[in-house]
Amino acid sequence: MSWLVVRRPVREEMPFEPTEDEARIVSDHFTYLQTLHSEGRLVLAGPSPVPGDAFGLDVYDVEDRAEVEAILAADPAIAGGIMTAEIRPFRISLR
Repeated sequence: MSWLVVRRPVREEMPFEPTEDEARIVSDHFTYLQTLHSEGRLVLAGPSPVPGDAFGLDVYDVEDRAEVEAILAADPAIAGGIMTAEIRPFRISLR
């Protein structure tokens, strides 16, 4: 099973004008995503940086929702309180 995660910044301006702390957390978040990708659990990830409606998408190829929840709980952006995440089941039709 695959999972789609929609991430949104808590502070609307964060993707464009991050504070020093937010920039550090985003850097740690990106490093974390790189690790998940190298492990084969993260299929793809990226932002849609539109002012007023910025969001990011992740697609995970893991067995169950509990694993995605654990991945997100350990993510510096979620744990650091600068992003929220919505988890949805997702079927990859073409890879």
